[in-house]
Amino acid sequence: MNTVVVGGACAGAAALAYKVLSRESITASAFRKASKYKIAHLSAGATAYRDLGKKGDTVLVIIHGGTLGSLAYVPYEAPFLAQHFRVITYDQYGRGFSDRPEAPLTLEVLRQQLEELLDHLNIHTAVLYGVSLGAAVAARFAAVAPARVAALGFQVPVIRMHHPPALRVLMAAPPLVRAWFARVLMIPMLIRRGESVAPPGTDARAVAVRRVIAHFKEQFTVIGTERCISSLFTTDALRDRMADHVAVAATRIACHYAYATDDPEMPRAAIEEAISLHSKGCVE
Repeated sequence: MNTVVVGGACAGAAALAYKVLSRESITASAFRKASKYKIAHLSAGATAYRDLGKKGDTVLVIIHGGTLGSLAYVPYEAPFLAQHFRVITYDQYGRGFSDRPEAPLTLEVLRQQLEELLDHLNIHTAVLYGVSLGAAVAARFAAVAPARVAALGFQVPVIRMHHPPALRVLMAAPPLVRAWFARVLMIPMLIRRGESVAPPGTDARAVAVRRVIAHFKEQFTVIGTERCISSLFTTDALRDRMADHVAVAATRIACHYAYATDDPEMPRAAIEEAISLHSKGCVE
């Protein structure tokens, strides 16, 4: 009898935590209303993007990572614009100002989003610069359509990512447990992680970083964000992506890899293995 009571109390507490911790209350369209981003209506939903520079200049597409949206990469824009690039930044599905599709966010869905955005902008060839998960999207795109890629930049790329225990639990959990885990444990952990890098002070850089962190937190109020973030961690997006780097190396596309030798999540061994695949045209 006591076992039944305790079990029922635990289930009730878990259900209450799931209900209380719901953050989502606004649609993606309402969230982006004042963003000043342009919108491309693609096959899986609306994609928010920025298009800066002159139409005749070399196109550079900056592809953000798994959680921070494109707003975090605004500081990247000015240096490239000064070097006469046309700079495109955009929010991948499920984050930032873009839509939250119902379909799982596989790497193929994210690759197709990039392809359709380039088509929407009448861009055939571009330099792709991807960060973390964005690097996996860039590598996949280049593996599928090398003729559309002029050069590649990979910053702390997801290749063989080290998955911490909590993430491995999420990946293996059944759907209901996964949804509870994402809302009650994973999303709060991501928010705390974001808040931890917000600098003090009133200088321009500190203010800009806090603005990015505020936007990062606000995106979790958009209906569907929790489901999409969870989907990223349970599809193939963060799995072994070495095959794409093998394909990229075979194309001889010029590549640049930037990584940290002590990164606990993106092991240097995997990145250096990818670099070794290139006999030429790759700069470490």
